[in-house]
Amino acid sequence: MNKNFFLSSYPSLQGICVLTTPARENYNIDMVGINCTLYDFMRNNRAKSPDGTAFIRGMRKISFGRFFKEIDRVAGGLAALGVKKGDVVMLALPTIGQGLAAFYACSRIGAVASMIHPLMARGEFLQAVAEQHPKVVFLSDVNFLRLGRGLKGVKRVMCPFAADGYVGLPLAGKFIPQQSDGTEPAVYMRSGGTSGKPKTVVLSSSAVNALPSNLFKTLADDTFDETDRMLAALPLFHGFGLLVGIHTALSTNTPPVLLPVFKAKRAVKLIARHRITTVIAVPRMIFKLLHTKGFEGDNVSCLKNVYVGGDNVDAELEKEFDARMAQAGAPCRMSPGYGLTETCSVCVLSPRKVGGAAVGKPLENMKCRIVDEEGRDVPAGEAGELLLSGNQMMSGYLGDEKATAEVLFERDGETWLRTGDYFRQNADGVLYFMGRKKRLIKISGMNVFPSEIENTAAELPFVKACAAIEVRENGKPYIAVFVEGKPLSSEQVRALKAHIVDRLSHWHEPKYVISVESFPRTNIGKTDYVRLADEFESNRKKSS
Repeated sequence: MNKNFFLSSYPSLQGICVLTTPARENYNIDMVGINCTLYDFMRNNRAKSPDGTAFIRGMRKISFGRFFKEIDRVAGGLAALGVKKGDVVMLALPTIGQGLAAFYACSRIGAVASMIHPLMARGEFLQAVAEQHPKVVFLSDVNFLRLGRGLKGVKRVMCPFAADGYVGLPLAGKFIPQQSDGTEPAVYMRSGGTSGKPKTVVLSSSAVNALPSNLFKTLADDTFDETDRMLAALPLFHGFGLLVGIHTALSTNTPPVLLPVFKAKRAVKLIARHRITTVIAVPRMIFKLLHTKGFEGDNVSCLKNVYVGGDNVDAELEKEFDARMAQAGAPCRMSPGYGLTETCSVCVLSPRKVGGAAVGKPLENMKCRIVDEEGRDVPAGEAGELLLSGNQMMSGYLGDEKATAEVLFERDGETWLRTGDYFRQNADGVLYFMGRKKRLIKISGMNVFPSEIENTAAELPFVKACAAIEVRENGKPYIAVFVEGKPLSSEQVRALKAHIVDRLSHWHEPKYVISVESFPRTNIGKTDYVRLADEFESNRKKSS
């Protein structure tokens, strides 16, 4: 591919700093720094040919030349609607081309892109509108009537799901492209927070840009380029999906293949058709792929990198996936990682496979500490809360100084984030996820981590997926283990309990082992432990 590009035939691209790119092995991962707008980082990190593929939707390849023109068209339309620097623009869109253009158009003019679940309940959506005061809301034809009605003082733009276009966006007006040092708020993302209560996380441009920059340095500067393809199946409101699946991919000229609604059968077809090399996913998506016809052989032999986060990865799933890749001759193994919306998604990963419950080490420019309840560093191998620091940190929670102060604090001249998650770290610095702080179970004063029980139970051949929760009887805590799939026999239940006690301790022994057809899931496929506990209590009351 010709790396020297001439822009004279693309007037809308003139005046932009476009760098001449050397051969792949000499890529400079610091062509631009992180202290700029999201648009400028994406645009200039590696040179973009106007004819190069920006992203793929179905059989259509959208070139960078067309993509940049569309971004400017949307930015001009927003300017015509009166959107100025610092104003909020809500994007309640699936992963479609208009969503990508609108995201970068906000950056182009200095607006804040607020990423909203397109299927969010109307009550929660109205709460977010009241909190953020958006000037414009982008909706699709799927949710326009449900979410768009009755919005006073808010301009609405409708984007057809299956076609191009922006209904309600006026012709492009003049705008002055934002120049920035990266400190301004650029993205709002809804999060459960480190305490579980929904909040709006404020992310600056430099923090978001730090993620792909740190990934390049941690993995390798040639991990992603125009010869690769990224499956973009995670939604835009999901930090992993937006900031890795879209922003990192586009910044490295790796065309994301858009899959607005995840269907495993469709995903397999896209992987085979476009020879996708990289997949980012939550564990449930990997489980569905493994149980879909065609996810084998030459269809998946193209896969090189599969990164999984958003939920605990059990050892059995990882083992099954790696075996499938080996059978297909794919140079790929699953790489679990860890991240929070508060750290622009992934912040812990390993360039090489570690195995077990390990999620790797902090990315370049990120630091960690493991501390006890008093905030003191614990010895290697002991469990404690994970603290994080580095250049991917959020600015805070929107309009909630108290909640911000509860999780962000200064120590040794650096800002640290309390994650609310328990980890242990071995002598080599590898981190092992133990579980959410709020899920910690104390049995007779002993700390019991549900994830340890789940990983241990999954070692048995008749346990494919399980979830451990705390239940209380007369104020006393007990453990209930739910196993997904076919009902277990009484002999299997006894074997499960014995295995847990043998591998862990008698404090880890579940009082209840319950078979369920399927687990309740959150909107991104995580096991919903709150609903699982509520259903347990409801069923117990009915039977009493």
